Amino acid sequence: MSRKIAILCLTAVIGLLAMAILTADGRAAERSSRQYEVSIEGQKSDTVRMIEAYERLSGQYLTLVQQNLAQMSAADRDILAKLETIDKKLDDLSARLAKLETPAKPAAAQPAPTAPAPAVP
Repeated sequence: MSRKIAILCLTAVIGLLAMAILTADGRAAERSSRQYEVSIEGQKSDTVRMIEAYERLSGQYLTLVQQNLAQMSAADRDILAKLETIDKKLDDLSARLAKLETPAKPAAAQPAPTAPAPAVP
């Protein structure tokens, strides 16, 4: 009986060793067969880079033009305000000049005294 138990134990030990070896091989194969996902950005062609540079440049130019137009508009408003002020002052001066000329007209209507003509010898 002890011989049967010894054989049974030996068989169990051999079976466990076989399972351990098979499991270890499976795990080793699992470790060595990893699949890696590597993502690489696509390379841009020269044409694509040139188009992108052109788009950036045209965007900057558009921004510059808009800023200059805004500055010109502000300058035009300032000039227009100054011209309106000058126009108002000229209108005031014209009204004052018209008031000054009105009394002078009746005085001009009166004949001015003339000096006697010199005698001709």
